[in-house]
Amino acid sequence: MGKIKILKKEYLRPKRRFSHHEERETTTHQEVIPDEVTSDEVTPDEVPSDEMMSDGTAGQAEIIDKVTITTASEHAEAEASDDSAPDDSAPDEEAASQVEEAAAPVTPQPAARNSHFRWLYLIPAVLFGMALMMLWHLFADQPAPEKPKTVQETLTKTEKAIKITKDHVVSVVNLQKANNLLNESEVPEEVGIGSGVIYKVTDKAAFIVTNYHVIKDAETVQVTLSNNRKVKASVIGSDEWTDLAVIKIPKGQLSGQMKFADSDKIIVGQTAIAIGSPLSQTFAGSVSQGIISGLNRAVPVDMDGDGLYDWESNVIQTDAAVNPGNSGGALVNDRGELVGINAMKISLDNVEGISFAIPSNDVKKIIAILETKHKIVRPELGVQVQDINNLQLDAVRQQLGIPADRTEGVIVMGVEGGSAAQAAGLQAQDIITKMDGKQLKSLVQFRKILYYDHQKGDTLTMTVLRQGKTEQLKAILK
Repeated sequence: MGKIKILKKEYLRPKRRFSHHEERETTTHQEVIPDEVTSDEVTPDEVPSDEMMSDGTAGQAEIIDKVTITTASEHAEAEASDDSAPDDSAPDEEAASQVEEAAAPVTPQPAARNSHFRWLYLIPAVLFGMALMMLWHLFADQPAPEKPKTVQETLTKTEKAIKITKDHVVSVVNLQKANNLLNESEVPEEVGIGSGVIYKVTDKAAFIVTNYHVIKDAETVQVTLSNNRKVKASVIGSDEWTDLAVIKIPKGQLSGQMKFADSDKIIVGQTAIAIGSPLSQTFAGSVSQGIISGLNRAVPVDMDGDGLYDWESNVIQTDAAVNPGNSGGALVNDRGELVGINAMKISLDNVEGISFAIPSNDVKKIIAILETKHKIVRPELGVQVQDINNLQLDAVRQQLGIPADRTEGVIVMGVEGGSAAQAAGLQAQDIITKMDGKQLKSLVQFRKILYYDHQKGDTLTMTVLRQGKTEQLKAILK
């Protein structure tokens, strides 16, 4: 048996062993110590008694350096085979390396000591995630905000009608120079106010319809728009009998115009909205609402202020409030369409809610003529006539030769020289009882037949009562 050679072996203070240490130690010794170790090898009995553990087991020293135990023959054989079989020594070197790694002291790492507290780092992340989820549910559960409704969606039919037409109604001011005993004013002053409706807008101008009596005798006509801008207007045409006039202003920023309704299709009870400037410009744009109260009303009108009716207007009746200043303003339906031009009202202490408007179809016909020809050309008979009903005094009737039982017709008060009446043979104090075969009842009817049913150049047939005798006359109107 060869000599046992111990290269190096050191012992340190014994440490308490645990099961996993013993398993590692056993594995290391099994790989390093050869089977041929003799009884001279170190045994646990050689461990000093003072290194015995308290539990009665022998403590083992921690191996610091490598321990290599070989026999002399094995050592000689290993040296002899270094040159001849270098490959066979590789396993020995590998085993020695493993012994060195196993014997090396284990340095405790800080991460290993703190590994039991790593889960604490998850707490902030979990809390942050929970906060995000709460915020998400808070906003996700809320219903989506509804889109704000437009003003037009919430308006009634009447409100919509007012909204689309109000800017098309303006104030019309009649300016005249004031005369007094001392001097004449150089600056025109306001003598009257009314309303008007923008019915046509071109590239350069805006056309407005109003009442004739609103701009009558005006030296200057001023228009105040819905935005309070004041504009000077020029009179294009006017007609006293229909009480309509057309004025024009520069277009400026105007873009919209009033739409016309078919007045022949309106019925009693439909909504009627009056828009205008009652009393003064302070109340410009005022609105009142009512209904259509009546159709085809024949309302007598005193044109010259003598207390006698000179004309009969065919108008629409409404109970919408109409006051001085509303004249020339709009009467519209609930679709915002013009059904008439406000013209007059009955002003009596015991009467309320009776106003009248010129039908829109009549307005369209008249303003089309006024816009191009500037006036209404009507046929002329060339006579001055008087309504028999207005001659109440018996003495006057006897002087004029009017029979006592005659209550209808017109009496000729004078004949113009060179007129159609003179050519037809008409004389003063003749009583016209029929025109075109129609029984003549009043002066108003006489004018309506002459002006509405005939044009210049037409032949007018008349039945005349002269000194108790009836005659038939024909006149070619000029």
